[in-house]
Amino acid sequence: MNNPPSDEEKIEEIRMRTQRMADDKARIFELIPQVFPENRDEPKVRGRLTEVVEASGFTREYVARIRDGKVKPS
Repeated sequence: MNNPPSDEEKIEEIRMRTQRMADDKARIFELIPQVFPENRDEPKVRGRLTEVVEASGFTREYVARIRDGKVKPS
């Protein structure tokens, strides 16, 4: 029979998942500027901001600030 996880094991899982969230957020902040062609000196793609907003769940203003390098993950 399996014993339920101890409090220490749960705390370690919280620590691990918190780090995973931070890593995921950092990756999202890396990817957002990369999907805007104008950041690669290419023509803008109509509707790209909306696509990224829908994919990320962030506001338009926040995505634009990330795209422009004005916000870094905390």
